[in-house]
Amino acid sequence: MRPKRLDIFVLRSFLLLFVAAFAICLFVLLMNVLWRYAEDIVGKGLDFAFLARFFWEFALTLVPQALPLAVLMASLITFGNFGERLELLAMKTAGIPLLRIMRPVMVFSMMLAGVSFYFQNVTVPHAAKNLYALIYSINEKNPELEIPEGVFYSQINGFNMYVKHKDFDTGMLYDVTIYDHRDGYENLSVIVSDSAFMETTADKQHLYLHLFSGEQFSQEKDMESQGKPYRREGFREKHILLEFNSDMKQAPEGLVSSQAMSKNMNEIKHTIDSLSGNQDSVGRGNMSEFRVTALSTYRMQHSDSVAYENLKSRIISADSVYAVSSRNRQVDIKNAMRSKIQTQASDLAIKSSNMFYTDKAIRRHWIEWMKKITNSLSILIFFFIGAPLGAIIRKGGLGVPVIISVFTFILFYITSVSGEKMFREGEWSIVGCWFSVMVLTPLSVFFTVKANGDSTLFQFDVITEFFRYWFGTKVNRHIVRKDVVIDDPDREKCLNALENIRSRSERLEQSTLLNSLPDYRRLFFGSVDSDELTELNVELEDLVTELGNSRDRIELDMLNGFPLLQIHGVQPPFARAWADRLVGIVFPIGLLFELRAWLFTRKLKRQMLKTSQVAGKLIEYVNNNKQTE
Repeated sequence: MRPKRLDIFVLRSFLLLFVAAFAICLFVLLMNVLWRYAEDIVGKGLDFAFLARFFWEFALTLVPQALPLAVLMASLITFGNFGERLELLAMKTAGIPLLRIMRPVMVFSMMLAGVSFYFQNVTVPHAAKNLYALIYSINEKNPELEIPEGVFYSQINGFNMYVKHKDFDTGMLYDVTIYDHRDGYENLSVIVSDSAFMETTADKQHLYLHLFSGEQFSQEKDMESQGKPYRREGFREKHILLEFNSDMKQAPEGLVSSQAMSKNMNEIKHTIDSLSGNQDSVGRGNMSEFRVTALSTYRMQHSDSVAYENLKSRIISADSVYAVSSRNRQVDIKNAMRSKIQTQASDLAIKSSNMFYTDKAIRRHWIEWMKKITNSLSILIFFFIGAPLGAIIRKGGLGVPVIISVFTFILFYITSVSGEKMFREGEWSIVGCWFSVMVLTPLSVFFTVKANGDSTLFQFDVITEFFRYWFGTKVNRHIVRKDVVIDDPDREKCLNALENIRSRSERLEQSTLLNSLPDYRRLFFGSVDSDELTELNVELEDLVTELGNSRDRIELDMLNGFPLLQIHGVQPPFARAWADRLVGIVFPIGLLFELRAWLFTRKLKRQMLKTSQVAGKLIEYVNNNKQTE
C-alpha cells in the first residue's frame, strides 16, 4: 500500500533527528570507553590504524545501547516539535488520533528492533572477539621508552632505573642508577653510570643499553657463609642487550572464545547446556563422596573384646563408643575427628567455591542471552515513552527532551545493571534480567494512554493547581482592564455586596472554625460546617465578576487585592466519603491531613483579615467617587 503524505512527513521528521541523536549517543558512549582505557592506551606507541580499529570494534558493540536512547531522544524531540508548532493540534483537529500519527514511527521502531536483534546475534559477537583480542594486545604490549626525569622507571622487566637529567634533543641520559633484579632481589646488582644511551633493535625484539663511565656493584653468589660481600667493577663503557618485545601479542584463542559476549544465541545455549551438564555430574560426584565420608566411622580398637563384639553386632553409636573408651582414647578420638572435620570443611569450601563460580559463568551466559532480547524490546519501550511524552509536554529542541531522555536512560541503566547483578550473584531468579523491562513497560503504557486521551499531565498550569489545592500555595488575581465593556458595574449593588463581605469576613475571622484545631471526627467521619465560608466565597467571586467591568484602573488594582479563598482546605480532603473514612481509620495518615486542615485554617484566618481590609478600602474609594460625580 502506498504510504500517505502524513506518514512520509512524520517519518522524515523523525529520521533526521534519529540519525543525529544516534551519532551523539554513540559518541558519548565512546567517550566513556576512552576514559576507561586511556591509561592502558597512552604510552604504548599505538598507531592511528590500530586505534581506529579499536574504536570501530568498540562502537559496534555499543550500537545496541545507543539505538534505544537515540529512539527515545528522537521521538521526544519530534513529537515535542509537533506540539510546540501546533502541528499535532492541527492533525487531531482533522480527526487523526495520536496512535495513527505515531504509526509510521512505530513501524520503523519495530523494524529497528528486529535489526538490532539480528545485529546483536551476528555482528556484535564477531566484533567482541576482535575487541577482546585488541584489548589483550594492548595490555600485553610493552610501553614505549619514555624515561622520565627524577623518578624511578620500572617498565623494563627486571630493571628499575633512575635518571637525574635527560637531554631531549639527543636522547642522552645523565647520572643514571640501575637496579638489576633479573636474578632475584637476593642477587641484586646495582649499576651507576655518568651517562647512558638507549635504543631498540631493528626487529623491536630487544633493547640495547649503552652505559659510559660508571661502576657496577654485585653480590658474590658463592660466598654465602661470609654474608655475600659485594663485588665492585669499574668500566669506561658497558653494553647490555635486553629482551624488550614492543610488538603486539596475539590473544589466546581460548581467552577470546570463552567470553559470553563473543557468542551468538546458539553458541551461548550450547555453552550453558555443557556447563550445566558438567555442573550436574560434579554435584552428583560430590554428593556421593560426601555420603561415603559422612557414613564412614572409625574402626576403633577396644581393650574389652567382648564389649567390642557386642558393639559390632548392633548399630554403632558414636556416643556409646566414646563413653566406653579410655581417657587417652577419647583424646585421640577428639583430635582425629577435629582433624577430619577441618579437612572435610576445607574440601567442601573448595568444592562449593568451584561450583559457585561455575554457576556464575552459567548465569553470565544467560544474561548475555537475555540481553539480546531485552535490548531489542527496549527500542519499542523507549519509543512508547518518548513519543507520548513529547505529545504531552509539547516542547521541542534540546532542552526538556534531553533532560527527560537522560533521566529515563539512567533509570533503565540502573534497573538493568541491578537486576543483572542480583541474578549473577544468585540472589534473584532469571527474572532479574527482565527487571528494567518490567519497570519501564508500565510507564510506556501509562504515558501512551495519557497522551492518547489528551491528558494535561506535565503541564505547568495543572501542576500549579495541584500544589495550590493540596498545599495551599499562594495564587494572586490578575484582573486587567477590558477593551470593550458592554454593561457597567452596578455601584449600589457592589457597595451592598462589599458591606456584606466585610462584615462576614470580620465575623468569620473570629469564628470557632478558624480559631481552633479541626475536629478529627467531623473532618473524616461527618461534615464540617463551612456553609458561611462557601457563601462568602460565592459572593466575593460574584463581586469580582461584576466590578471587573469597571473602567477605573485603581478599582481594578484594588480588586486584585482580594485573595482567592481556599475554603476546600478546611473541608474533608477527598470527594468520596469512603476515602475520607479510610484515611481517618489509618490514624497516622489522618493526623497528617488534620495538620494540613489546621494550616489551611490559619491561612484562611489571614485571608479573612485581608478580605475585610480590601473591602473597606473599596467601599471608601467607591463612596468618594460617587460624591465627586
